[in-house]
Amino acid sequence: MSSPKAPEDGQGGGDPPGDLRSVLVTSVLNLEPLDEDLFRGRHYWIPTTKRLFGGQIIGQALVAAAKSVSEDVQVHSLHCYFVRAGDPKVPVLYQVERTRTGASFSVRSVKAVQHGRPIFICQASFQLTQPSPLQHQFSMPTVPPPEELPDYETLIDQCLRDPNLQKKYRVVLNRIPARNVPIEIKLINPSSLCQLENMEPKQMFWVRAKGYIGEGDIKMHCCVAAYISDFAFLGTALLPHQRKHSVAPGGWSVGSCGVGTGCWLYPVPRRACSE
Repeated sequence: MSSPKAPEDGQGGGDPPGDLRSVLVTSVLNLEPLDEDLFRGRHYWIPTTKRLFGGQIIGQALVAAAKSVSEDVQVHSLHCYFVRAGDPKVPVLYQVERTRTGASFSVRSVKAVQHGRPIFICQASFQLTQPSPLQHQFSMPTVPPPEELPDYETLIDQCLRDPNLQKKYRVVLNRIPARNVPIEIKLINPSSLCQLENMEPKQMFWVRAKGYIGEGDIKMHCCVAAYISDFAFLGTALLPHQRKHSVAPGGWSVGSCGVGTGCWLYPVPRRACSE
C-alpha cells in the first residue's frame, strides 16, 4: 500500500495551503513494520471510556492486511471481533496471516495483540479489480448537502445552552469537543443530537476525514472508511433506549462496547476526504 503525497499549495479543492495529509494517514493509520507481516500501531486519541477506540483497531488491522497483498487487488469486505478491551497505555501489535492468495480473491487474517493476548481478530477479503456485469444499489436519499448543515461542535454548543439538558448528558457532551477526533461529521437531522426521547435506530450523516489522504491509493481510503465505521454505530442502535439507559443525546453511548462488526466496501471509486 503506497504512501499518498500531499497536494501542492493552492490545490486540493479549496483546502488552504499547508493543509497537508490527514492525521489519519500520518499518525493513526501509519503502522511501524517490525518484521514480515508484523506491525506496531500507536494511539492518536483515547475515548472517555479510557479504552481504545474500536475504529482505530479496525482501521489499523486493515492497513496491516493491505500491506500483504498486491497493488491490483482492492478491499472487498472485513469481519471483525473485539475479544478484550484495549489498553491505551501500550501499543498494539498486528500479526497478519496470509490465509489464501488466489487468482481473483485473497484472504488475510489479522490478530491485534496486547500483553501477549489477542484483543481483536478479523478476516479481510480482497478482490482483483475488474468490472462486474451485475450491479445494483439503493437510490441516494434526498438530503441537504453538507455545506448547509452545522458541524458537530456547533450542535454540541447548542445542546449545552439548553437549560433542560440533564447533568449526565452535559458531562458527556462537554467531553466530545476535547477528543480531537480526526474526522468531520454533519448530521442530517441535527435536532436528534439534543433529543432525549426514544427514537428509531437510524441515523444519516455526512462524514469525511479532516485533511488530505491522497488520490491514487484507494486502499488507504478504505482503511479510513473502516476507521470511521465505528463512530455512532452502537449509539445508533441504542437510540430507542435513550430514556431508559445512560445514552447521551444523539446516541453517544456512555461506557458501551461492541463485540463484532462487518464492513462491505463496494467496487466504486471511494474518497474519504475532501478534494
